Amino acid sequence: MAKASLEVKKSIVEKLVTLFQNYSIFAIGNLHGMKAKHIQSIRKNFRGLFEVYVAKNTLIKKALEKIPKFNEHIEEISKYLTGQNILIFSNTNPFSLYLLLEKNKIPSEASPGDIATEDIIVPAGNTGLQPGPILSKFSAAKIPTKIQEGSVWIVKDTIVAKKGDVISADLADILKKLGLKPIMVGLKLKMAFDGTVIPGEVLAIDLEKYKSEIKTAVEYAINLAFNIAYPTKEVLPLLISKAYMEAKAIATISALPIPDILKDSILIAIMQGKRLFEEINKKHPEILGEK
Repeated sequence: MAKASLEVKKSIVEKLVTLFQNYSIFAIGNLHGMKAKHIQSIRKNFRGLFEVYVAKNTLIKKALEKIPKFNEHIEEISKYLTGQNILIFSNTNPFSLYLLLEKNKIPSEASPGDIATEDIIVPAGNTGLQPGPILSKFSAAKIPTKIQEGSVWIVKDTIVAKKGDVISADLADILKKLGLKPIMVGLKLKMAFDGTVIPGEVLAIDLEKYKSEIKTAVEYAINLAFNIAYPTKEVLPLLISKAYMEAKAIATISALPIPDILKDSILIAIMQGKRLFEEINKKHPEILGEK
């Protein structure tokens, strides 16, 4: 029996070594709160994008020790091999992997003790439930109800838990009976390795924040380049337009005999002549009057 167990462990280590060698990156995910059905869904939904494997931490470390490229990183990686873990193997960028997992969490039924990942709202309408003991649970959860057509109806959309709230046993039972799956379950990465160890908090980039910062940086750069007349591809059309407008203004005021400018120069001269006539006529009407 002990020999068979040893052979199983040896087989797992060999499998892990193969996975570590076949993929350019790997990540360690926290299995806390994950059920077997969640792992099965992840395997199914992301087949071809990455591979997941669950093994004991001691066996994972043994596999890492067999691969030279991990030698100098074993101690740092081992810090993350605590608790229940799952390994994710991929050839994609570790940041892209993190975002992929964050955007594709799995809706799951709430269990007592779960933490609400978002505000939980039960919608108004016919629950399809028969009146009975369930009414007291609705009342305890402050969900307004009425009896209509022989079943329980929820009067209005109701927030039954705020993000971060702990789900009680009664609320979990209500949500299950209503067929709601309000808990978003996904793999939370502790770290990733692509040649260096990348902690989970570093992987957790705010994409919208980065987009905003990049947009602001581009705007500042264009503004600076424009003000110092630095001829980049993005700024050159603006500089040419500015130079044209300034040259045109100088030529117009100077009444240079340029075909494109002459019309504007004549109009300015006419307007200046009219203003001069009005000013003289106001101060010395006798001069223009005699003429």
